Amino acid sequence: MTPLSTAVNAAVPTAVNRPAPAPRPMDSTAIEKELTALWRAEAEANRQAGATQPLSRTLLHTLIIVAPDHAAADQARAIATALSPRQPARTIVLELNPAAEATLNAAVSLTGVTLPGGAAAVCGEQISLIAGSPNAARRLTGAVLPLLLTNVPSFVWWMQGSPMAHPLLRDLAPVLDRLIVDSFTFAALDRDLAALRRAIADPHFLPIVSDLAWARLAPWRYQTAQIFDAAGTRPYLQRLRQAEVRYMAGPSGLAGLFAGWLAERLGWKLAVRDGEAMRFAGGQVLRFKPVRAIAGVAAGYFAGVTLTADDGSEFEVSRHGSTCTVTHQRRGDLQTERVVPLRLESATEWLGHELGRLSPVPTYEAALRLLTAASAPEPEIVG
Repeated sequence: MTPLSTAVNAAVPTAVNRPAPAPRPMDSTAIEKELTALWRAEAEANRQAGATQPLSRTLLHTLIIVAPDHAAADQARAIATALSPRQPARTIVLELNPAAEATLNAAVSLTGVTLPGGAAAVCGEQISLIAGSPNAARRLTGAVLPLLLTNVPSFVWWMQGSPMAHPLLRDLAPVLDRLIVDSFTFAALDRDLAALRRAIADPHFLPIVSDLAWARLAPWRYQTAQIFDAAGTRPYLQRLRQAEVRYMAGPSGLAGLFAGWLAERLGWKLAVRDGEAMRFAGGQVLRFKPVRAIAGVAAGYFAGVTLTADDGSEFEVSRHGSTCTVTHQRRGDLQTERVVPLRLESATEWLGHELGRLSPVPTYEAALRLLTAASAPEPEIVG
C-alpha cells in the first residue's frame, strides 16, 4: 500500500486520534448513544479547560471505508484522521478480518485536532465495525445503514480489489453518492475494469464512480497536454502517429488507463489490441513498454510517454528518479528540455481530492470505455 502522509500546513490544525476502546458487540443504537456521550464529555472537558468557543460538531459527509484486513483498517483510520481538519466526517471503517472474533464488533472514537497555539478541539467521528466471519460480514449492511448521516453525501472507499461483485456494495449502492475504487489494486485487471465500465453505464447503479489510479496519473496527463498548449506544437496533435507508454515492471493498469486517456483525447478509434500494442483505425499505434524498476518508485507506477509525429518529431515526458519528470521536444533542429519536480502525493491527498467532488469525471469514463473495448494479456518485461 502507498505510504501515508499526514503532514499538513503549519497554519492549519494537526489531526490526532482519540484512543478508541476495545471493540465489543454493539448495535447502531448503542453506537449513537456512545458517540453522544463522547461529544458531551469532550464539550465539558473543553469548558473546564477554559475554551473561549463551544465545541462544534460539523460533519460534512459519511465516509465508509472497506478494509480487507486489520493492517488496512489501521491505515484507513490514520488516513481519515489526517483528513479530519479539512474534511470532518463520520468515518465508518468496515474491517473484513477473518482473524478476528466471529461476532460483529464495534469501536467508537472521536477524531481530535490540535489547533495553532496548542488549543484542543474535536472535528470528526470514527466507527470501526470488525467482521470476523462470513456470517458477521453479512450483518454489515444492517449495521451501517442506520449510521449514515442524513442530508450530507455518503461515500464508500473500497481500499483494495474490485467491489463490483461483492454483496456489500450491491446492498449499499442505492444509498451511496460516490464509490471510490483503486484500479491499481485490481486482481484481474481487464475483467474488473470491464465490470466497472458496465456499472458506470448502468442507469440503475446510482453512485458516481471515481478511481484513485486516475488521481495518480494527474501530473502525467497535465504535463503531456501542456506540451501542445503552445501555438508551434498544437498542429502536431493531428499528426501524431505513434506512442510508447512506459511503466515500472509490474501491474499495467496505470499505463493502460493513461493510454485510454491519450487515445481518446487524440480522437483515435481503437481497431485491435494485442499484448504489446493498441492499433487504431487511422493507422496510429500505441505500444506498452514495461521497464526496470528504480529505487523509490513502486512496481507498476507510470514511467513516461513518447509521442512521434509523421515527420519524425518526438515529444516525451519521462520520469527522472522518483522526484522529477523531464519533458523533451525534438522538432527538426530544435530540441528543448524542461525538468519539473514530481510531487509525491499520498493516499490521504488522493482521497481528499475525491471527497471534494460529487460530479462524474467524463475524461476518466471515456478513457475507461476505450480501454475496455478490447482486452489483452500482460506484456513481457524489457529493458
